[in-house]
Amino acid sequence: MKKHCTKCGEHKELTEFNKRKSSKDGHRYECRKCHQGSATKRNREVRGSLPMSENTECTQYLGIAIAERLAMHLFKDVVRMPNGNPGFDFICAKDKKIDVKSACTSLNNGKYPNWAFCINRNKIADYFLLLAFNSRADLEPLYQWMMPGRELNHLVVTTIAPSTIDKWDEWRQPIGPALACCNTIKGVE
Repeated sequence: MKKHCTKCGEHKELTEFNKRKSSKDGHRYECRKCHQGSATKRNREVRGSLPMSENTECTQYLGIAIAERLAMHLFKDVVRMPNGNPGFDFICAKDKKIDVKSACTSLNNGKYPNWAFCINRNKIADYFLLLAFNSRADLEPLYQWMMPGRELNHLVVTTIAPSTIDKWDEWRQPIGPALACCNTIKGVE
């Protein structure tokens, strides 16, 4: 079955259109290629043309550009996985798979500060390196935990709040090296 793309004007196979429940035939009005081009253009207009590693507004900036870079400095002999590697971000010298998660302070119910880390029931990682930052703008790490996978991999999200921080002391790491690394990234000595 063929469908007319409202963007490029071509008649294409229905399989070349993403699904959309609200349309009559259950597919989008523009083909995948046109839709992807529109999304890319929109993203560049909204976020600018900076690469993710320099664009502080990019959702992956803190987690990939900063947190993974920080992890490379905190551990010896690590092998970094390519972006999008399923389940973990790097392998440490002891062949352990480590997934780096970062979060900025947010307010629960507009009042209570916390950090929420998306685990997504990741059963691949041996450890999770959780990095809690004050904000994207300041880029100041406040806390760091190295959690065994068995403690978190059954969760979708884990939230740590100042009021419950003692519960996590067993896995808490000294923040000094992370702070020094972030200061270097920011150009502060």
